[in-house]
Amino acid sequence: MLKGYLKQTDSVLKLIIFTGLILVFFGLFSIISIPLTAWVFGKDLTELMTAMQGANATVDELKFMQVMAQVGMMIVPAALAAYLFSINSFEYLSFRRVKFSSLIIILILTLAATPLINFLLEWNSQLHLPSSLQSVENAIRAMEEQAAKLTEEFLKMNSVSDLIINLLMIGLLPAIGEELIFRGVFQKLFQQATGRLHLSVIITAIIFSAIHMQFLGFIPRFALGVFLGYLLVWTGSIWAPITAHFVNNASAVIFSWMEQHGQLSFNQDTFGTEQGQGWWLAVSVIILIAGCFFIKRTGENIS
Repeated sequence: MLKGYLKQTDSVLKLIIFTGLILVFFGLFSIISIPLTAWVFGKDLTELMTAMQGANATVDELKFMQVMAQVGMMIVPAALAAYLFSINSFEYLSFRRVKFSSLIIILILTLAATPLINFLLEWNSQLHLPSSLQSVENAIRAMEEQAAKLTEEFLKMNSVSDLIINLLMIGLLPAIGEELIFRGVFQKLFQQATGRLHLSVIITAIIFSAIHMQFLGFIPRFALGVFLGYLLVWTGSIWAPITAHFVNNASAVIFSWMEQHGQLSFNQDTFGTEQGQGWWLAVSVIILIAGCFFIKRTGENIS
């Protein structure tokens, strides 16, 4: 009976409702994940909570709780919003066919963007807040160093099963969840609220980058968000940005696996920014421009 119940609701109100859904379900799943994690890993609830407070929870436990939080914050709210805002949920979320040739180009483009992303990341890391906000910047950098250490722990892979788990947890799940809430719902609602397509892409990309709470990576993540937003615009299918997002995340996992097992001959984090590699950056930009032009020209829903 509630299917499409809010279809005629004002777009601004839909934005407020959707934001509320995200907050409510994120909080709910975060709470549920603690006793569920204790049950799955055979721990006493008090023991687990004490370990979490002392930052002594195991990596597997933290991974499990992160998966729960991702499902609660992203997939569930997006699915519920699509159900309430439209008669056809899949159509609302842009689950449409996309040309296979476009998916191949998207895969190539995402990998080719590595030198450009690394360049933007290096540039971003050298930016500083005004001297009056030095204490704020120091706190941000300390927080990001902690996040980087946790990511490093997550990316430690001793077996193929570890690789597969990380591909699902770091690669696939965020690609689906984040694209559903940002490109699938937010971008659509911002376009309806403002009546401006390009502005909606930009606003969504800003929020997409900001919500990751990583000041030192804000610019490259914003650029990625813009790219993902236009992929949806050009193809009309959510599968396009999901594919790019997955390739971006999964490549980091695979490169880490290869590096840990001595199978990588270059540094993935600095590729394209080291001395003598400037031409890689030029090639990256050229490929991106040409590829985006191809997708825009051949997309199923050029807007």
